Amino acid sequence: MEGNPLQDLFESYVSDLYKLRDAFHGDLTSTAKELSQAMDDYSQRSEAALTSFMEKVATRGVELEAAAAARLEQFRGLPATRGLPNVNDGPLAHTPPADQVKIAAAAERAVAVAAERAVAARLHVENDEAYKPQSGRAIALVRAEPAA
Repeated sequence: MEGNPLQDLFESYVSDLYKLRDAFHGDLTSTAKELSQAMDDYSQRSEAALTSFMEKVATRGVELEAAAAARLEQFRGLPATRGLPNVNDGPLAHTPPADQVKIAAAAERAVAVAAERAVAARLHVENDEAYKPQSGRAIALVRAEPAA
């Protein structure tokens, strides 16, 4: 009994489809593994970069805080090189009286207000100069001679 040529062709076609499916699945699996590895590498590099950035920010924050404390000490009339107290060493040796704290706070506010007013005045002058009408000719100042 001879086989049906159409049946053989159909079985060959299905067999080829299975082979293509297996090959495509293999390629897809390897591509997924490569993509997963690339994403993992990217994630690790991003995490390292973020950690490095956060360390730099923290370090810069500490530096700015120390500089601000030194400026405040200068403002209060104390030497800027005086170290900040270490709270782990025990209680602070000197606590300023409440009056000195109030005076220092009032002085800081006064300096801030004066700085704000200076900026506002500078902006006001700049704005006035920008809106002054410009005449086409210069105005000559004429003095009157006193009558004799």
